[in-house]
Amino acid sequence: MRQKFVTSRSPPRVHRVLSCVTLGALALLAARAHAAEPRITSAVPTAGGWQVAVQDIASPAFQLDGQAVTARRSAGGQGDGNTWDIPATDAAAAARLVIKQGNRDILALRLKADTPAAAPFSDWTVYHIMLEDFANGDASNDRAGLRRWVHPNYAGGDLQGVLGKVDYLKSLGVNAVWLSPLFAAETSHGYDVMNYYRVGDAVAVPRDRDAAMQLYHKTVDALHAAGIRVILDLPLNHASGSYERRDGDPQGLKPKATAAQQEAEKLWESWNTGFRFWNFQDAGTREFLTDVGRFWLTEGKVDGFRLDYVRGVPHDFWAEFYAAMKATKPDAFLFGEAWQDAAAPGPNAEDIATYYAPVPGIGPQFDGLIGFPMQMVMTEVFARGAGSATELEYWLQYTGALYGAQGQPVNFLDNHDMSRFLAWTGTQHGHERLLAALGFMAALSSPMVVFYGTETGINGGRPEAGFSDAGRIPMPWNSLDTRLIGRVAEILKARAQLPAITRGARLPLFCDDKVLVMRKQHQSGDVLVAVNLGEAERTVQLPAAAVGAGSGAWESVLGTSAPQVSGDGSINWTLPPLSTSWARHQVPVRAAAHAII
Repeated sequence: MRQKFVTSRSPPRVHRVLSCVTLGALALLAARAHAAEPRITSAVPTAGGWQVAVQDIASPAFQLDGQAVTARRSAGGQGDGNTWDIPATDAAAAARLVIKQGNRDILALRLKADTPAAAPFSDWTVYHIMLEDFANGDASNDRAGLRRWVHPNYAGGDLQGVLGKVDYLKSLGVNAVWLSPLFAAETSHGYDVMNYYRVGDAVAVPRDRDAAMQLYHKTVDALHAAGIRVILDLPLNHASGSYERRDGDPQGLKPKATAAQQEAEKLWESWNTGFRFWNFQDAGTREFLTDVGRFWLTEGKVDGFRLDYVRGVPHDFWAEFYAAMKATKPDAFLFGEAWQDAAAPGPNAEDIATYYAPVPGIGPQFDGLIGFPMQMVMTEVFARGAGSATELEYWLQYTGALYGAQGQPVNFLDNHDMSRFLAWTGTQHGHERLLAALGFMAALSSPMVVFYGTETGINGGRPEAGFSDAGRIPMPWNSLDTRLIGRVAEILKARAQLPAITRGARLPLFCDDKVLVMRKQHQSGDVLVAVNLGEAERTVQLPAAAVGAGSGAWESVLGTSAPQVSGDGSINWTLPPLSTSWARHQVPVRAAAHAII
C-alpha cells in the first residue's frame, strides 16, 4: 500500500519525485545485471556430501544447517568458479547450505525438499482480485456508499461478480483468492475501513447488513466447495476518520487513534484522505484489532490475511497478532506487505528481513512477506529484457540468506499498486516474456500470486516505476484472450501436480547471461527448470552428476522439447527462445509408489 489513497487532486509533483527516484533504482539494477555477483553456480550431491562451485568468493566459509563445515577445494568440479567438496554424514539429510562472509550470511540454498507440515503454504497459487474491477454481478449496488474517492476505471465489481466466476477461477488452476478490502468504506479501493464488521454496500447488498453478510458467506462457501481458499486484505495501520465507533466496536474497547506519525502517513494526510491511524500504544486498540482478525477467521471462515502496510505497525504487535491468529486457526496463512516503493531491491530486502525475524519473547510475525525485491528483478530481466539470468540466481541466493531459514517470499509479477508486467514489455514478445516469467516464478517452492487479468494480457498502459494505480483496469470479460489463458492455466495446473515444483529443493546447475537451469529435487521425482532469455533457441549440456536422476528418460512438462539422455548419462536440452521449460524425470513405478508427496 502506497498512494492508493490519493484523492482526485493528488499532488502530481510528489508522484514525479517518487518516479524519478524509482527510475534511478531501476537504472542501478540494470547496471548490476551486467556486473559479476557472488553466487553458487552449481550444487551437486556426492557420496560423501556436496560438491559446490562458487563464483567471486575466494575463500568461502560454509555452513550446513547452522553448523560450520570444513570444505576442501575440488580438482574436478561440475560448475564455473571455485569448486569445493563439502563433507556431510548424510547429504540427503542436509536441509540448508549457507555461505558466510565474516559474520554475515551472504548466499543460501535449500538442499532438501520441504514437507507439507514444514511449508504448508508453498503450494498456494493465489489469484489477486481487486473487487471494484473484477466482475460486476449486481449493477444495483454500483457506487453505493462511495462518497469519497472512486477510481476513474471503476467497473462496479462486487461479491456477486466473484460468485459468478468461481468456475472460471477453478478452471484457471488457482487454489486461493485474495480479495481486496470488502469492508464498509467510502472509496472504491476499500482501504479506508469504516467498519471492520460490516461488508461494504458497493460490493454486496446496500443498506442491508444481514443480506450483505449472507452474500459474503455464499461466495466463500462456493469458493471453498471449488477447492479455493479465501484470503482477505486487512488494513490494520489505519481506518477511515468516519469509523463507525458504535457498530464497529462490538466489545466496547474504544480504540484510539493518533495523528500521522510516519512520512507516508503524513503524505496521505496532506492529500485529505481522512484517515485515522490506530494508536498501538493503547492496549484496548491492540485488542480491538486482534478481535477483528479472530472474527474473520471464525465467523468469516477465511483462510488467511494479506496484511496491508506492515511498516506502519510495531513489530511486537505483529508477533502478538500472529500468535493470536494461529491460536484461533492454526492453518491460517498470514502474509504481509512491506514495500518501500522508491527504493531499490537491496534496501527493500533488508527491510523485509526484519519482518521475518522473530520478536524476542513473543515469536514469529508472519508466514511470508510479499517478494518485492524479486518482483523488481523479474521485471528487469523478463519484462524489460535489461537484466541477466545470473541476476535471477543471485537474488534467489542472496534473499535466501538474508531472510533466514524460515523466510518464504510470496512471489508475484505485479499488483494493484504498480504498473502491469505487460506495460514494461513493449510490443515485442510480450506474451512470451510473461509466460517465461510465470513459469520461472511458479517453480520457486513458494506461494505465488497472479493479479487478476494477467492471464488474459491486461497491460495497464504506460509503465511507471514505483507506485502506479494504472493497472486497475476492468476485467475484459467480453474479449478474453483464450489462448493466453490456456497457456497460463497450463503452468498453474502443472505446478499443482508436481511436488518438486512447489516443495522441492532448488539446486542451481548452470547460469550465464541468457540461460538458467535448476534442478528441483523431490522424493516423488525431480523436475528440471530452464530459462532461456535469448531470442534464439539454445542447447545446453548438463553432466550426469548434476542431473542425478539415474535411469529413466525425461519428459517435457512445459516447453516444446525434452532433455535427451546421452550414453554417459549427461543430457542435452534444446530450449526455445524467450521461454521457461520444465522437464520431469520419469520415476520407475516402484520408486514412485514409495515417494513422499
